Amino acid sequence: MRLKKEIIVWRFLDGKIGHEKQSLALVNSLDLEIKLLNIPITNLIITTFINIRKLTKFSRPDLIIGVGHRVHISILVAKFFFGGKSIVIMKPSIPVHWFDLCIIPKHDQYNGKGLVYRTNGALCDIKNKSKKKSTKGLILIGGLSKDFIWNEDSVVKQIMQLVINNPKIKFELTTSRRTPIDFSLNLEILKTNLDNLSLNYKKNLKISFSKNQNKNWVKERMSEAKFAWITEDSISMICESLTAGQLVGIIKLSKNKINKKSNSLDILKKDGFIFYDQDGTYKNTNKLKIFPNQAKKCANWIKKNFISDNQLKINK
Repeated sequence: MRLKKEIIVWRFLDGKIGHEKQSLALVNSLDLEIKLLNIPITNLIITTFINIRKLTKFSRPDLIIGVGHRVHISILVAKFFFGGKSIVIMKPSIPVHWFDLCIIPKHDQYNGKGLVYRTNGALCDIKNKSKKKSTKGLILIGGLSKDFIWNEDSVVKQIMQLVINNPKIKFELTTSRRTPIDFSLNLEILKTNLDNLSLNYKKNLKISFSKNQNKNWVKERMSEAKFAWITEDSISMICESLTAGQLVGIIKLSKNKINKKSNSLDILKKDGFIFYDQDGTYKNTNKLKIFPNQAKKCANWIKKNFISDNQLKINK
């Protein structure tokens, strides 16, 4: 049976790539016929009320979704005027119970009022392809962060140890937009050092800088490589890697302070999703648990609780 009604989703955007990736991951994971309206927020008050006039032209929403403190008021105002279920993906800066659902990561340790769905990390729009090559590994480098102390010498030493201790793995290393420019010089020194040890070691490390890649480069590599080692400042990348079904190890950095990122990593380790072997080997990965797709789990809950049975028949 196929019904004409589609799910109407209004998605408020605050201009931050990480936020918008999470809300899009949730929308795509609903796996229904959806009419999506993207609403950018530039100025909180002005944009909200200008949008109210514009939004009267569109179909009333079934779901109103957003991430980021700047979209909170707009979501609530839209719900007040047009109805629909309000969903925010984060611990909001206003009372949680003002929204119909808040998707909050465990590291926020929220135990107050309101309907909350707790996740193990960021929502990612990435598939877990089971057939991965055990001879391939990724090294994903973050960079400057307020939560961690960036120590290039330590990072380079850990990378070198990884390559030496895992001679059967062909590593591909990539940087991010936060990686300091002069880190590339240290990588060249690293390859020279590997060359002095053995030609084989140098051949086992390929370096690809983020500025030279297309937007799907990391996703494509995650679908192929069985292993990934990631600097611990890159929590969103760690969640993507886990969601893709990779076995994930951590390249350590010193913490500036106890923070949400470090708390999130501690939870992932405690729950058995990542490993922290000092020497960079993967001998304990047989004990790791399979990381469930967080966006899919949230989407399934929303479909069960917020979407009618008739609407769920759209794709059948």
